[in-house]
Amino acid sequence: MDIRWSTEMECMNVLQGKSIVQSVEKSAFHTSHIKGAIDVVRNESNDISGEFSVLFKLVEDEEWETVQTFTIQLTCHVRGLIHNCGRDIPHPNQFILEVRDIPNQHLEGAFVNSASHPSKIPVINQLTFLGQAFSRFVDLSLGYLVQKIVDILDEANDPMVLSQAIGSVVSLGLEGEHMCYIIAREGGVRALLDICRTENLRFCHAQSLRALATISCVTESIFEMEKEGGIWSLLDLLSDPEVRESVRGEVAGVIAQVTSPCLENVHQMSGLIDNMEDLLIHLLGLCNSTKTEEIFLLSSAAIANMTFMDSTTCEILQKIQAPRILCSSCHSNIAKSLFSKDQVATILANMVAADSCRHDVVDCGGIDICLELLNESPLDYKTPSEIAACERVQQKAAIALTRMCRDESNAATIVKSEGVPRLIQLCRDKRERSNSDAVLVACLAALRKINSLNKLEDLSVIDNQQLIQPKLMDSFLICTNTDENFV
Repeated sequence: MDIRWSTEMECMNVLQGKSIVQSVEKSAFHTSHIKGAIDVVRNESNDISGEFSVLFKLVEDEEWETVQTFTIQLTCHVRGLIHNCGRDIPHPNQFILEVRDIPNQHLEGAFVNSASHPSKIPVINQLTFLGQAFSRFVDLSLGYLVQKIVDILDEANDPMVLSQAIGSVVSLGLEGEHMCYIIAREGGVRALLDICRTENLRFCHAQSLRALATISCVTESIFEMEKEGGIWSLLDLLSDPEVRESVRGEVAGVIAQVTSPCLENVHQMSGLIDNMEDLLIHLLGLCNSTKTEEIFLLSSAAIANMTFMDSTTCEILQKIQAPRILCSSCHSNIAKSLFSKDQVATILANMVAADSCRHDVVDCGGIDICLELLNESPLDYKTPSEIAACERVQQKAAIALTRMCRDESNAATIVKSEGVPRLIQLCRDKRERSNSDAVLVACLAALRKINSLNKLEDLSVIDNQQLIQPKLMDSFLICTNTDENFV
């Protein structure tokens, strides 16, 4: 009873001095220090790689005096990087230790060869081996440092620490595919998915998903996601009405990334085909309910990518009334950006390729939508990304119109809606299509298809002679004003 009321002021002061925030700040500092170390290794290694290229050129030209001087400079640079890595990696693994001493030894060997026996082949062989060893050392060092960030993702629970660690992953992922590969190799995909599956870490689900989308631009990340059952985790978040719309929008971003036609092995990813209908239902529901342009863009991009994956996709979209929702979105502000229009044009173009879907798209005003998209002009935009998006919109709208013209009545509707003059203008005026050959071919194909079903009586003689009558390649060459001779 007496002990309960006795206190020692010294002990109380020590306890009060140990702030809970102290460990958080230390972890946050640790994360930023690791990120800084990675940046140093990457920047220094890029500079050294450039110096290697110069040295190879000097050896090729047998400029031996310059080679000796430059070798000394390169040796110092490599040793400096190794020293920095030794400071930032206090406990390197055995692989790093084995590779670490190779560069110095072979640089000195190359220097001796170039000084005493100026023969090109031995020096090139040693430099080649050195370059490979140096690349391996840099790769192992980066992997070690990235693993430390992954460890923080696995262990931290504090919002500030987790947010900084995830932000570092995003920043590294934006630096290029090689860093995305290293992050995936070191368990970054698994760690981010674990965060998304953890209920009490909801505060960083959106940021984790953004990081996941950032690093999923390489096939290694796709394989890791497949191995970890990522699609099922994404579907759980997407289908949960309790999950915030912003989080579900980030899920759509991840799906759009992993289904990108630019990636390899997308079609083999387990879970995508099996859950295709559920994914499309919830993605389209997000398109229909959201008031945010970015979320609409991400959701429609995921749907557009999935239309390339399986023949049943368009039938599912028809069943869940996608044409009506997408066409109505084009008349609202939600899809006013060119990038959103690009996704809508992709979906419509792929849907009208299926006979069972074509009538639904047309009944929902698909022809009018495509003609509106065809009227987009790159002259109204300034940035390269917008101009490129405008070209894609024009091309896909023309392709969709061509496919709609499998029905004669649709060809007549296009003529009646004054679609032909715009197609001719895009063929004739390079500026209106930003000199895009893809748009030109799509518009020529659309004109010819329309004319085959609905004779264009009002077509001028020269347009008929140059755009309709010749072979497609001949018309293409005429419209591009090429000097190439053709028969």
